[in-house]
Amino acid sequence: MFLTETSIFPSFFHNDTKKKNKKDRAHNKFDLFSHSFDESLLRRLKTLTNSSSTSPLSVAINFSWLSSALEFLSFAHEEAINLLSSLNLDNSLVFYLDNSVKLLDLCNSISSEIERFRHRRLVLNFALHVLNNGSEDPEKLARAKVSLSDWVNSCKGPILDSNNHLENIATDLATRLKEIPRGKISAGERLVRRTIYAVGLVAVFVAGVVVTALRGSSGLVVAVRAPPEFLWAESFNSLCASVSTRPDKKRHLLDELDEIEARIKEVGGVMDDGCGENGERSSSAVKELEMVTGRLGEGSERLGNGVNEIFNSVLRTREGMLEKMRVGQQEPRK
Repeated sequence: MFLTETSIFPSFFHNDTKKKNKKDRAHNKFDLFSHSFDESLLRRLKTLTNSSSTSPLSVAINFSWLSSALEFLSFAHEEAINLLSSLNLDNSLVFYLDNSVKLLDLCNSISSEIERFRHRRLVLNFALHVLNNGSEDPEKLARAKVSLSDWVNSCKGPILDSNNHLENIATDLATRLKEIPRGKISAGERLVRRTIYAVGLVAVFVAGVVVTALRGSSGLVVAVRAPPEFLWAESFNSLCASVSTRPDKKRHLLDELDEIEARIKEVGGVMDDGCGENGERSSSAVKELEMVTGRLGEGSERLGNGVNEIFNSVLRTREGMLEKMRVGQQEPRK
């Protein structure tokens, strides 16, 4: 799809031979850039491989892994910008500006899901506040139990976006990046499109995993596959498959959600038995729930910071490219 061009019209003329040699050198240069970019992504993909997983076909998805996934997306974007900057091609500016808007949209979609997740966590904070104060007021205890139940019920199924916003962004991005303009395309332009398409694939995958995890679902809302022309395609596609296929049959993609539901069930059981008769057991159960709830807060905070860093990086890059275009337009023609 994004293979570099090769000449299929040999010539016996000396001038054409020179042109062909010059074009071959350009192709070799672009191939070298492309291979270096692919190798860097392949090496970084190893950070998303969980060696402690019980099965080679699955990975443990937790907040730490999600943060690493965002770091991988940030790395892919930075590597792409370094490559495009070294090419010094005007068309790379326009193509990046057109498609980076979708990357910003994906960041906004993830941020919205993080904010929704934080809002849901408030019900846990309320229940913990009541339980930690040692209240014996039946009404307050009943409300605390309802809050815990509300959390579990909110995780029974995915919190779907009625407008399928994430799915629409991903589909539109994939379509735009695969579009090839009519007519002959230079090797440089093919490399530009190939590079930005790679970042788009990574962005859709990471956004899909993060949003699915925070929604409390077990199946990915968006699935992607990298074409075989990418050196990292096999590793990337294996990772996508291991995330979407969960042989452990867990209810949630995010491990912390399964853990907190277990703690909620334990606290609820103690409350049913009567806190007064099981004071020590109740205190222990509440403390464990409080620790897990704290990890939810810390994890979502790290994710929010990671998304903000990517968003700001894309904005800075766009501003730099726009300034470069303005300067180029203002330069007097010779």
